Amino acid sequence: MIDYIASIDAGNGGVKAEIARWGGGGRKSHYEPSVRAAASGESLGMSPGVIGELNYEYADWSGHRYITGDDVIRVSRRALERHIGSNRYGNEFHQFLVALALAKSGIKEGEIDLSVFTPPGLFNEQKNDIKKRFLADDGRTEIRLKGDKKPRQWRYTSISILPEGIGAAACFVLDDNGVYIPSDVLSGQVAVIDIGAHTLDALLLVDGNFNAESLQHATWEQGGVHVHIREPILKAIKKLSDDLALVTVDDIDRVIRLGSASHDYTLKAGGYEVDIKPLLDKYRLRYADWIANNIGDNVFNQFRGIKSVILAGGEGLVSDHLRKYYPDKILNPKQHKTTAKVHPIDMNAVGGLRLALMRTREKKVDSL
Repeated sequence: MIDYIASIDAGNGGVKAEIARWGGGGRKSHYEPSVRAAASGESLGMSPGVIGELNYEYADWSGHRYITGDDVIRVSRRALERHIGSNRYGNEFHQFLVALALAKSGIKEGEIDLSVFTPPGLFNEQKNDIKKRFLADDGRTEIRLKGDKKPRQWRYTSISILPEGIGAAACFVLDDNGVYIPSDVLSGQVAVIDIGAHTLDALLLVDGNFNAESLQHATWEQGGVHVHIREPILKAIKKLSDDLALVTVDDIDRVIRLGSASHDYTLKAGGYEVDIKPLLDKYRLRYADWIANNIGDNVFNQFRGIKSVILAGGEGLVSDHLRKYYPDKILNPKQHKTTAKVHPIDMNAVGGLRLALMRTREKKVDSL
């Protein structure tokens, strides 16, 4: 008996999770940067205050203790760990990020129908290995959060491996319950550009189906925001002062994330306050040009013959420029009923959950 249905896009930059309880009863969403650092968890027993002890969360996993997410740069920069590359999918770090997202979403035990993602260009090569890794030991997983009296234990009863970008497309034709909403959004040829931290994925859909002939152009490794935006900004920042030597891409990422909501792009470190907005504008324009030159023009021939383009992931960094370059092609999710309230960075996870809910609905019909 399944207790939860979970769709987790544990990317190189961040973990986006969407979780539903089987049979209804509420939804959970979670986001956290994909980074961790070893921790001791030791305490002096003091309370936080004007003069006190820093309070932070941690997770125990496979005999080790870790600080995660934004706490990494707040608490400890030693042994900072992230895995950005094609070999990360299904490995120990990937499994940790998935388990952490489930635990922080409130799951303590039960059986889980899990959907995870991999770049489409790596899909055929990796899908079987990812499934085997997650279902090893009969799918049983254990993790313990700070404050837990006992470890959280659950079992993955089934796992679906989805190509990145497919979830984003599904958002346009499925509602929150996985019910198909009649629409012509995916009719004809539609391109999906999913902008991640490490990869940029470019899918061509024909009447909602992935065109395997475009597989060779489906995934651009080192084509994401890490190489094109985060690293160049970090390099420029470090040149300003030795006091900024310990700044990492995680600091840059946090400022960009918070700034997108608050419009304050101030990086504070070592007594310095640096407005990174000019650098961000410089490099996101350069990135938009790179996408237009390599994807829009070289692969898709300026999107001639393609009805529309779906942008997902970190599209907010480049969408304004791409809309100027291709004014009649880029879809605006705010104008569609099923995507109006979905942030582009959450589209894969949201779409993956909707696809899973659709499958469960079909199984229930078949069993009648």
